[in-house]
Amino acid sequence: MTAEPAVLHLNDCAFVALNLVRAARRADLRWGYLPPDKVRPARTPGGGLDRVRYLPYVQRRARALHRADVVHVHYGTSVRLIRERFMPRRPYLLHLHGTDIREQADDPRYREEIARAVDGAEQVYYTNLDTAERALAARPDAQYMPAFVDVTGLPQWRPGGRRVVFASRWSPAKGAPVMLELAARLREVLPADVRLQGLDWGEAAGAAAAAGVELLPRTAHARYLELLAQADVVVGQANTVLGVSEHEAMALGVPLVVPSHVLTHPEGGPPPVLAGGVEESVEHVLESLRDPRGVSDGLGAAAWVRRHYTADPYVRPLQEVYRRVARSG
Repeated sequence: MTAEPAVLHLNDCAFVALNLVRAARRADLRWGYLPPDKVRPARTPGGGLDRVRYLPYVQRRARALHRADVVHVHYGTSVRLIRERFMPRRPYLLHLHGTDIREQADDPRYREEIARAVDGAEQVYYTNLDTAERALAARPDAQYMPAFVDVTGLPQWRPGGRRVVFASRWSPAKGAPVMLELAARLREVLPADVRLQGLDWGEAAGAAAAAGVELLPRTAHARYLELLAQADVVVGQANTVLGVSEHEAMALGVPLVVPSHVLTHPEGGPPPVLAGGVEESVEHVLESLRDPRGVSDGLGAAAWVRRHYTADPYVRPLQEVYRRVARSG
């Protein structure tokens, strides 16, 4: 083993691994990265020819593991992929990304697998504040590490187009019923020249269109950021936690309206967003449309996201963990 351990980030969710690897490069560290489409096929292989098509993924993982001293695995069910036959054994860290600890840890189909993955990890991280209790129950030494925003790739915010953009998919997990209620109320009170826009994504997308939301096709991440950058105000998911999309809007400087109570950040205090019920959210949207830059300046959300949701501050502490794990492994 060299002075610095060879590190592999295997799989990814919400670009957490990619942001960490890019931040490491800025710190003159070279961490390996095997993204989801290189880790395993989108569809679970069956038999016959299907298994043959699976072989390149197995070979790719095996080669990457041979080169690594430490593996940082993203998502609980991904651990099985480094424990398959012919895979070299390597110590691993585990990143829990939400559904794995929120739902699958209690699902009889996955419960034992998630428990083994958590128990076998040298260190466990979780990315969502609403999963803290579950993660700490599974591993009392689990640490919070959020999903990150890559502020180096953000476009310039360009308000003034009279646009309200709903950032999240129209799904119950994102609080779709509340978002739909808010969309309908906004269409009632806003002038016709104000555009309500959102993604054509989620089980309730049709209901959003019926409520007056202009649905746009899902697109590449860079084009999605351009959509946020053209908003006067962004409406986030109706949840107690903010997702990456919400943090991206905040990092751009766009006022973020959240039709819900939002959990306090463990170090940063209450997020600088416009939170409240549906009627409060209507007022917040109207205020933001009147003076988007003034509201933005008052919130100071862009600086807050840069302090608490960028990957760079986590690189050196992680490298210390990797060194310790590599020595003990």
